[in-house]
Amino acid sequence: MKKLVFIFHLILSSVTILAQQKVYTLDDWNIKDWDSQKGELYLDVNEYKLDYNHPLPFHDMQSKWRVKADLKCGTLGTEQVFVCKDGKGSHLLGRLSLHGDISIGYDNTNHTFFVEVVDRNEQPHRLCAGPEVQAGRWYTLEANAEYDERNDLSTLTLDVDGNKSVLTYPGKALRHNASLWTIGHGFPGGFPNSLQVRKGSIRNLEISGEPLPRVDGQNPMFTDSFTADPAFLVVGDTVYAYVGQDKAAPGGWFNMPGWLCYSSKDMIHWEPHGTVLKPDAFGYAVPTSAWAAQVVKADDGKFYFYVTLDDKNTKLHTVDVAVSDSPLGPFMPARKDGTPLVTDDMTPDSHRWNADIDPTVLIDDDGTPWIAWGNGDCYMARLDKNMHEIEGEVKKIPLRNYSEGPWLMKRKDIYYMIYASDAPGVQEEQMAYSTAPSINGPWNYRGFISTSANHGFTIHPSVIQFKGQWFYIYHDGSYSLDGAPGGQCRRSVCAEYLYFNEDGTIRFIPLTQEGLSVKPDICVSDIF
Repeated sequence: MKKLVFIFHLILSSVTILAQQKVYTLDDWNIKDWDSQKGELYLDVNEYKLDYNHPLPFHDMQSKWRVKADLKCGTLGTEQVFVCKDGKGSHLLGRLSLHGDISIGYDNTNHTFFVEVVDRNEQPHRLCAGPEVQAGRWYTLEANAEYDERNDLSTLTLDVDGNKSVLTYPGKALRHNASLWTIGHGFPGGFPNSLQVRKGSIRNLEISGEPLPRVDGQNPMFTDSFTADPAFLVVGDTVYAYVGQDKAAPGGWFNMPGWLCYSSKDMIHWEPHGTVLKPDAFGYAVPTSAWAAQVVKADDGKFYFYVTLDDKNTKLHTVDVAVSDSPLGPFMPARKDGTPLVTDDMTPDSHRWNADIDPTVLIDDDGTPWIAWGNGDCYMARLDKNMHEIEGEVKKIPLRNYSEGPWLMKRKDIYYMIYASDAPGVQEEQMAYSTAPSINGPWNYRGFISTSANHGFTIHPSVIQFKGQWFYIYHDGSYSLDGAPGGQCRRSVCAEYLYFNEDGTIRFIPLTQEGLSVKPDICVSDIF
């Protein structure tokens, strides 16, 4: 009997290991012009990419990873990349990365196969191994990396037909901001003379990895649901996080049935409170249109929930408001006539159709409430003291490269407008900001706060001060929850520490998986 129990536990352990180390192959690419029976994919300046929503591990390769494949070069004389996990360009260390986080291919200088990785400091490390490559011949290549947490070093091994080379590099086995997997083409994609395979082939591709265990404060903040468009509110010794719930199918379009709420006493440990407001509370709204929102506490002690909705009659975005006596709801529409607070006819000069999204509200030191919003152009207006009517003129705010997602705030005597930016040459939105000495401007562009989010074309800010520390909150599409992949429409809310310089400008914020679990070393000037 004991023997049977032991065998059962052995089988169970094996199943668990296999479940954690799923192996991804060429079949996962779903390449239409590939003969899967033959098992060989011919490459001649071809490029095959996996969609962001595909369940290939992104952050799940930081403890260890393995890539194995048979490679054949048809033409020599130029560097070629057969398999690449593209690196996201970042502003870490003040420059962009032009390397893949993992690149495997032919090195035309050494005439051997190579694997190249990028460490946490954006330094590339290339390892070559094996005999001199001959055109038209198959070679079996296996690259492995394993992270030593105690020494904060990773060991990289490359084996080509039994010939092995080894090197170490600082940090985790895979850098957090890795992007898409590509076959037949190396980073940077689309550039002239990019590292494409000429008349070569690949077969027997296997990719696997292992994650590091989660720790308190690590991104994403919430792991019970996909969450997006964060709006955080401090009330006394408690932070309330209001987020849209993402329920899109893998590869599907946005499906957001409501706004969730979480609360915390330390920004690390969170209590879920479920759905506190749904779009169908507003009679005209599409029930899956819980777009970006913000909650503020007004001078009357009530909590006002400013939301973006889709009007099922006009098919346009609107801004509306709900109210509650408690930060946890229940929230009910504040406008008794059933009409939205902001409609498209109030912003006829927007250069984008359907412009009324993403409300942000600031109650100034004199008690005056202001609301800003907009898609493509940013608008601002004064709210009535009742918090649910526009009072006065709707004005367009000149903000450089403004896209969407404004966050209006005040620190000391400086007004800040933080927003998603679509600067020229940038495919995904990045976070930028402008400042002003008065709510009426002039607004001065100050640059970027962060890069674009991982695995998503949108990013949305929330900035708060809590117990003396400033925080920057955003969403990210790179995480898998309970085996379900993240992506463009399946996002997760993340947070980083934020610091100001003495002149009121904001220090650039690297986006990390560590999040709030590790507080960075700072200079005295950074705490102002």
